[in-house]
Amino acid sequence: MKILFRQKLIFGVILLTLSCSFIYAYSFLFFINKELSANENTSFLNDSSSTIGYNLLARTEERIDNFRTSSLQTISPPFLGNILNKVTFHDDTLKLSYPFPPDDRVKINLTSSYPWSTICKLFITADDDTEWIGSGAMLDEFHILTCGHCVYTHENGGWVKEVKVVPGMNSSYEPFGHAYATYFRTYTQWIQDEMFQHDWAVVTLDRTIGNQTGWMGRKTADPLDSIYTGTLHTAGYPGDLDLGLNMYYDSDVGEDADNYNHWYWMDSAPGQSGGPVWEESGGNYYILTINAYEYENGTYANMGTRLNQDKFDQINIWLEEDTPPDDNSNGTPPDNSFLISTFIAVGVIAAVSGLVIVSVRRSKPELPTFEPSQEDIPLYREESELSEEPQEVVKICPVCGQKIMRDSQRFCTSCGYEFINTSDF
Repeated sequence: MKILFRQKLIFGVILLTLSCSFIYAYSFLFFINKELSANENTSFLNDSSSTIGYNLLARTEERIDNFRTSSLQTISPPFLGNILNKVTFHDDTLKLSYPFPPDDRVKINLTSSYPWSTICKLFITADDDTEWIGSGAMLDEFHILTCGHCVYTHENGGWVKEVKVVPGMNSSYEPFGHAYATYFRTYTQWIQDEMFQHDWAVVTLDRTIGNQTGWMGRKTADPLDSIYTGTLHTAGYPGDLDLGLNMYYDSDVGEDADNYNHWYWMDSAPGQSGGPVWEESGGNYYILTINAYEYENGTYANMGTRLNQDKFDQINIWLEEDTPPDDNSNGTPPDNSFLISTFIAVGVIAAVSGLVIVSVRRSKPELPTFEPSQEDIPLYREESELSEEPQEVVKICPVCGQKIMRDSQRFCTSCGYEFINTSDF
């Protein structure tokens, strides 16, 4: 009996040992598999920050995977430019008013003054030879910030053939000349999946034109930060006014922000895609967002691609990767030949949703839904088809004679004169 009991005891110990070993092995493999799965998922999530570049001169595409950690930097300083006797607008000129129906966009005449000099008009030729217009903002001496759909159009052949960049364009006048794009950088998630969360691009230019124009600073913060819901500004070249040849500006408040996008109530129209959304702080201007989209029928605030920490850091990396071009930084003579051909058959970048005119501020719906429109919006119209609602002149600038259409306007948008007493009205 003792021997039998001892054998049973030994057998039990062996069985228990084997069971424990099996459980340990299974647990080990389970956690290893979980770790591998986690790594795979992380890789997929981080794929959005994989850089894809396109060389316009060589017509070659390359994908560059960036492995980096987030920086602690959240502000990049502005630069006013090197032009002698360059006019800088008083800060309050960027705080004209909130929307006044039917339209409160203000035409900017002194486009060679800072910060308007940093706003760029884009003439874009797609791969299928269709022509488009857009906007952008100087980042440094030879880079601009714009939308991804200004450099890669999914419905028109992919990478565009040419982008002509004209900072501060005023009708047919190019105060700083122009530059051409030589290289594009964006995220693979825009190229492959057309994700509006990553609709953005940095464009390398063939001239250091930014030395003359200057550039705004850049800023990022937590999406809950009040900078995204405070007073904001945007400017660009809307195609519904003056055939897109002149710069228009608007100011209003922000509505909301998330990890990737930013919503705001400034008016915009086709042709302003890629223009900056900025805030004024301490007398300086900082780009927060790239103007890009609007909800169908204006059911909610306009939307842009926010410079979150990832995109803020990525800009710094991209700017450091390029060698400055060897150019004539004194300026390229104005060239209006492109303008003549543009009006024959020109469209406005529409991309995922298309920008639609919003002239009256709308209240926030309870359940907003993003409804993209695939229709292109033609810019060219016969002159007889163009109509403007008459506006009453409420005052005239005593310095330059500019007609002022809004009683609330404190500054002349032509010369910057401040209306300080009733004799000016």
